[in-house]
Amino acid sequence: MKIIYLIDSNNYNYHKKLAADFVSITGGEITDTAGADPGILYYEIKVQAPRVIITFDLAGHVFRTGSDTLSLNNIYARFAHILFHRSDHYAVELKARQNLSMFTFIPNGEDVAYYRDRYPDVPNIDRFVPFIYNASDEYEQQSNLANIRQWWNDFQRKAML
Repeated sequence: MKIIYLIDSNNYNYHKKLAADFVSITGGEITDTAGADPGILYYEIKVQAPRVIITFDLAGHVFRTGSDTLSLNNIYARFAHILFHRSDHYAVELKARQNLSMFTFIPNGEDVAYYRDRYPDVPNIDRFVPFIYNASDEYEQQSNLANIRQWWNDFQRKAML
């Protein structure tokens, strides 16, 4: 199964390490949107025909059509948008309409019902157990990998992969 991770290392320095941890569990490849031409990168991703696209902190939401709609809606894939900050941090991006094939994961402790009401164009909002950006020891690293593995199993079930 082809999996692509979209990260933005310019705005979020922890994306590279965390994406590498995810890839160690799920497989796939990492695409950094930092400094890339959004139009060219969008078409490169679309041509690869991934089955799953996982975005960190809504990397890839810069891909827009001429009418300013989210270009990712035009890619036939299952999506997981993993947010690492409070959901209000993404208020502008979360107003974009998302397809039913997109799942948005907010940090544990956030009020899912509140965000479902506030962002009606985001159909699938759920919580996840937070991940550790930079594990300081082997125990934290193993705990992080276990959380990623659990999240991946849950996502596959929800997305019917």
